Amino acid sequence: MDKTKFEQMVARIERDSAASPRLYQFRVAMLALFGFGVLAVVLGMASMGILVLAGAALALALTGFKAAIVVLKLGKLLLVLAWPLWVLIKSSMSALFTRLPAPKGHEILRAQAPALFAAMDEMRRRMKGPRFHHVLITHEVNAAVMQRPLFGLIGWPRNYLILGLPLLESLSPEEALAVVAHEYGHLAGSHSRFGAYVYRLRSTWGTIQSLTEQWQGAASRPLQKLVGWYAPYFNAYTFVLARANEYQADAASAELVGAQVAASALKRVNLASASYERFMGAVFKGIGEQPQPPRDVALRWAEQAQDGAVGDADAAQSWLQVALDRRTDLADTHPALTQRLQALVSGEPGLTELPEPLGGTSAAQTWLGADLARLRDLVQQEWLQNVAKPWEERHKAIGAQRERLAELKAMSSLSADQELELIRLRIQLEPDMAEDHLAQLQDFNARHVDHALGLYVEATTRLGRDDEAGLAMLERVMALDATAAKPACEAAYAFLQRVGDGQRAQTYAERWRARDELERRQAQEMSQLSVHHPVANPAALTGDQRREAVRIVRKVGQGVKRAYIARRVMPSAPPESSYVVMLELTWMARLRRQHAAIVQRFAREPWPMHVVLCTAHSTYAPLKAKLTELPDARLL
Repeated sequence: MDKTKFEQMVARIERDSAASPRLYQFRVAMLALFGFGVLAVVLGMASMGILVLAGAALALALTGFKAAIVVLKLGKLLLVLAWPLWVLIKSSMSALFTRLPAPKGHEILRAQAPALFAAMDEMRRRMKGPRFHHVLITHEVNAAVMQRPLFGLIGWPRNYLILGLPLLESLSPEEALAVVAHEYGHLAGSHSRFGAYVYRLRSTWGTIQSLTEQWQGAASRPLQKLVGWYAPYFNAYTFVLARANEYQADAASAELVGAQVAASALKRVNLASASYERFMGAVFKGIGEQPQPPRDVALRWAEQAQDGAVGDADAAQSWLQVALDRRTDLADTHPALTQRLQALVSGEPGLTELPEPLGGTSAAQTWLGADLARLRDLVQQEWLQNVAKPWEERHKAIGAQRERLAELKAMSSLSADQELELIRLRIQLEPDMAEDHLAQLQDFNARHVDHALGLYVEATTRLGRDDEAGLAMLERVMALDATAAKPACEAAYAFLQRVGDGQRAQTYAERWRARDELERRQAQEMSQLSVHHPVANPAALTGDQRREAVRIVRKVGQGVKRAYIARRVMPSAPPESSYVVMLELTWMARLRRQHAAIVQRFAREPWPMHVVLCTAHSTYAPLKAKLTELPDARLL
């Protein structure tokens, strides 16, 4: 389902649900029941396949294996029939019983953090929800609750509480409880048992769809289409309920800790995320000077986090305003921060007021107690393990860039590409001279009109300074060079998300996806040779390219009688992007079945253009007639 249809459907359902909430919930229930029918079809297909195979085995046993004679006679026909059946069984069973991977993190036990488990027990008692089977500590600024069924997508789910240590360092115990209670509310059914059930079904169908998209083979296609239709439809139809559930989960959180604390938690989570991003940015700025990553990042963040989110009042106010201005779209069931705060503290001022400094102990200190130092060390070691190698590689790369910068500065005259390279290196290595960089880029683009890369660098530099003029420059870049569409859309998306314009950001996300799909089709067409695609005269080949192609054929052409080259004409790929080289083998090479060996020998050569190699025999024989009709196709 594309974005437009999704938006139209959600808008219609919002009107229907507002007019008749009970009727909407009844329709959701019926749609969920229909989903179980879809699952029954998937399971039935698997069962049918198993019964057919079991029946065949029983027939062999009851007939004294006389049926084996029939099997031997039918031979390949039975294999052709059995293979799709096996694929169907495998696909159906995998959709239902492939177990999801367990979330990663450092597990803590009740004896290690009694205060945390006591808080969770009290929350569970008051919210009347299920218990947590596992509590994990991670290195992220996040908190989450997830279920992992014991048998794939069905049966005895295990409940995980995932707590990001950097977030716990930033929140008070009451605020952290508010964050956890919101997530737990979905699990406990604080917005009704039916709502909690639909919440889990949405996740389940998303998983089933991702699994079925990996299926291959014609036998799996009917089930793939059925799931591919139902899962997005169910997701869209229940979106209104899912977003309403977010408000109800906030209300459940407020009932547990109070509306003001819940509102403060929402604000501080956004501030902590922005503050942590700035903190880590400062850490990585040292990569050019330090060959090894620092070993005290977790402790340094803990020291800063107590007042890090509000210690710099100007920055914190700016971060909060960006968060308040941010608008969510239909890709996210969570309402915007402003809407959530207004629902919690309706009619009260102070949405733009910063939360009070923590003052007392953080949630990490209160909940984790004596085990906090050990967990900080584990999180630190995990971070070191993840970044050590890329940090070292980047440190070496910066050293090489500094050498190149010095080399370019020493040159008396520079080409356009060298001049732009010099500016880009200065941007990376001399960030304190930002004003000079922009002036240099403006001067460069004034002298080199429509230089796509130069415009792109200036555009991203402007966007980095929150100058929206960079968006128009990115549009010009994409008009000049279609291959720049994805990085240009990424830059525009990141800027618009940062300034809180999610709706416009999504337009660039859609354009990115469209370009990505086109490039996937192009790559597939270029890598797979089809006898049905037309070919054209290779007139666009330069003299050097043709001479190099002839040289390669003469160099490794043992066993080749004739060689042809033609330009491939493909539906999606740009013209003159790929060529086919057809090799007509000698009778001796064909007799010795050297087709694959000869093609591999040619493939190892450095061709001056993109080529697909084939022989003029067997599968690709129909291409030979097309190539021999082209006047300039003969290479040898």
